[in-house]
Amino acid sequence: MLDTYRIRTRIKEIRKRLTILNKYFQHLPEDKLTRDERLNAEAERHLQIAIQASLDIANHIVAALGLDRPAKETSEAFYSLASEGIIPDKFVNNMVKITGYRNILVHGYLDVDRHQTYINIQKHLSDLSVFAKHIENFLEKRNHKSQ
Repeated sequence: MLDTYRIRTRIKEIRKRLTILNKYFQHLPEDKLTRDERLNAEAERHLQIAIQASLDIANHIVAALGLDRPAKETSEAFYSLASEGIIPDKFVNNMVKITGYRNILVHGYLDVDRHQTYINIQKHLSDLSVFAKHIENFLEKRNHKSQ
């Protein structure tokens, strides 16, 4: 069963983290972010949580709707969402790429490229925001169908 409360809670978390990243980190010059251990660690953590919340949403929807489950990578859940029209096909690669960054943060934490952290903050925060909007649209359509 689709747990809309769970999904909406994670959407709120994504938006909260994106607000923090936009307010405190997006304006920073690259050298300041990459050289300052505290700032970099904080930025990485906010990104990780926003990305993880997106993954949690995708995997929950896949499980709740009985869609094809990821065989190898958790990011494969985004392909299942696209096949159901929940997110656009052309948007899947954006989510897969940012999920790859999250995997490095979690599993390859000794090899995180700080330049990539900076690039994600500068250019890919909107992907997470767009994902949240697609999920809200999906929930809204489901809500209208059930009434």
